[in-house]
Amino acid sequence: MATPINLHTQRRQATKEALRRVALARFAQDGFANVTVSQLAAEAGVTERTFFRHFPTKEAVLFADYETHLEWLAEALARRPASESVFDAVLASVLSFPHDLEVVHQAALLRASLIGERAAGHLRVVQASFASVITDFVRKRYTDLPGIDLQAEVAGVVLAAALVVAVENWGRGGCAGDLGQIVTESVELVRSGLAPLA
Repeated sequence: MATPINLHTQRRQATKEALRRVALARFAQDGFANVTVSQLAAEAGVTERTFFRHFPTKEAVLFADYETHLEWLAEALARRPASESVFDAVLASVLSFPHDLEVVHQAALLRASLIGERAAGHLRVVQASFASVITDFVRKRYTDLPGIDLQAEVAGVVLAAALVVAVENWGRGGCAGDLGQIVTESVELVRSGLAPLA
């Protein structure tokens, strides 16, 4: 039997995606500081109140790609084989995400040009959220290990930082190069114990 489609959830997701696309295009065209929430809402055909139901701040639009990845990452990690190392499980999960590269590209470029205190604060929240997902994954996978809480937290924080830094580095570099390769290099750097990669 097919799973019933929740039309409210679909409409809500479609509205959020429309707002995000409108915002990224306007930010790129007019500059982040020159665009108001009123303008974005009007262009997307919704009210300001609807905008704020989806995004708590204008800056939050720039991080929506990360938030989408969070939910998906938790599910992808849960499906990884138990025999796989934490590094391999995290890397395979991240690299298999079916993202819209153009949206990720636009958001990364805009974040790179914007990173002020408010955006940097939001980035720290996103990184902490990724760390929490990875920490939970490690903790559940190795429940019988003594001291797993410390190990899981360290793994979560370090791997989350490696992932976020890779994407932000890619954005600061004008989104040049293969994002998957940059993410892989970042995780491999951690796996190597921070030894320079040949």
